[in-house]
Amino acid sequence: MNRTGLLLFGGLVVVLVAFPYLGVSSYVVSLASTILVAAILAASVNFLAGNGALVSLGHGSIAAASAYGAAWASKNGHGMTTQVLVALAITLAVSVAYGLVSMRTEGIYFIMVTLAVGQLIYGLAFRASPITGGENGITNVTRPEVLGEYWMFYLFLVGAFVLATAVLWVISNSPFGASLRGIRDSESRMRSLGYNVAAYKFSAILMSGTLAGFAGLLSVWHTHFVSPSSANVHRSILLIVMVILGGLGTTTGPLIGAAIVVLVENVLSNSVERWPTVLGIIFILTILFARAGIIGSLNKAITRVRRRRHDPTDGPPPEPQPEPLVSGTHP
Repeated sequence: MNRTGLLLFGGLVVVLVAFPYLGVSSYVVSLASTILVAAILAASVNFLAGNGALVSLGHGSIAAASAYGAAWASKNGHGMTTQVLVALAITLAVSVAYGLVSMRTEGIYFIMVTLAVGQLIYGLAFRASPITGGENGITNVTRPEVLGEYWMFYLFLVGAFVLATAVLWVISNSPFGASLRGIRDSESRMRSLGYNVAAYKFSAILMSGTLAGFAGLLSVWHTHFVSPSSANVHRSILLIVMVILGGLGTTTGPLIGAAIVVLVENVLSNSVERWPTVLGIIFILTILFARAGIIGSLNKAITRVRRRRHDPTDGPPPEPQPEPLVSGTHP
């Protein structure tokens, strides 16, 4: 994260922390909580897609599986610790399943495999009605008493979002993240260098899935309810829309994208019946005029301005060439 990105992220955090104290209603704070949960879930998708070019259509189902685990524990009278442990166990099990079936795929094949596993979870949400409640889902899910007040839970979500973003940033800028981006650029070259490509993909899916499961736990604590609709592929598609709108591979992009989608879905839909059409228009305009997403395009614009200030008489400097992965000459 460069200086501009750090300042932008820090400014957003300050605004988020101060938000409940600006005299807004509990409904507005609850809406902001929904955005934060969606942003954490979108960040898990952004990590995979940005670093590994692995676009998942199943992360919504991973979050739903975690939510069902916590809801089941709550339904049976268990407290916070048991809810967290059950949600974590289910998240790890589902993420391992995702990783095992998709770690040797790429591109469209990865998308289709994650879609298939996600639909399997969606079907189980209906079929396993003694556990999941079937079409009715599970209601009256309790969250920890210490987070009982809406504003306390909101501040907890702000902290969770900051922590999740920081962890993903550290991983992305670690040797593991660099290796993952090398696999994204050329699997064959990384394989020839001795890297276990499948193992790297499996590890990345497990990390991303764990964060998605954490978002699912926060979601069910926020809404006190989970149903099969939360595992529908529609949810996973919206996550990808959030990532693209905000900016693929950016730090604050998932938050901006989540804000746009959640506000259109929950606010604009009250006055516009065909809100998906509006969201589609926003998506198309972003692709046409801000192909790197809102944050990504903003970063590019700032970079261009700095280059022009540095040497206004010359044209734009040549694009930096990537360093070779293998040193030495080739015949």
